[in-house]
Amino acid sequence: MEALRVARYIINKCIELEKPISNLPLQKIIYFVHIGFLKKTGKRLITDKDFEAWQWGPVIRDVYHEYRIFGSNALSIPEENANLDLNESEKEVIDKIIDESTELPPWELVKRSHNPKGAWIKIYKEGSKNIIPSELIEEEAETLENE
Repeated sequence: MEALRVARYIINKCIELEKPISNLPLQKIIYFVHIGFLKKTGKRLITDKDFEAWQWGPVIRDVYHEYRIFGSNALSIPEENANLDLNESEKEVIDKIIDESTELPPWELVKRSHNPKGAWIKIYKEGSKNIIPSELIEEEAETLENE
């Protein structure tokens, strides 16, 4: 699935929950949704783009550039083309992660994305924006606690 479509879905869901988010938490929530979906279904949610290890955690470059003009302001305008071609149980997995993530402050999301056993910590090098290999993301998903 396209990363931008997933981002639009998350933005709209956050608006629906009356908890609009900025680009920073959007990037973390996309990552958590991706690894949570992988853990629950065994399938990658985002298939068209790679995550990169940036200073504040995993980032999808195209999504970052799409929303960077908003700076740290909330993304509060509903997005079009945000439908996810998923069944109801798959959407429930995603919605639960979004709901839980919006309860946390942005810097707590950053902290969680810097999981000492996670993919980001294994790849991040200061000043670089290295691609996080899918295999490492899969390993991180396997370490998530079952809920």
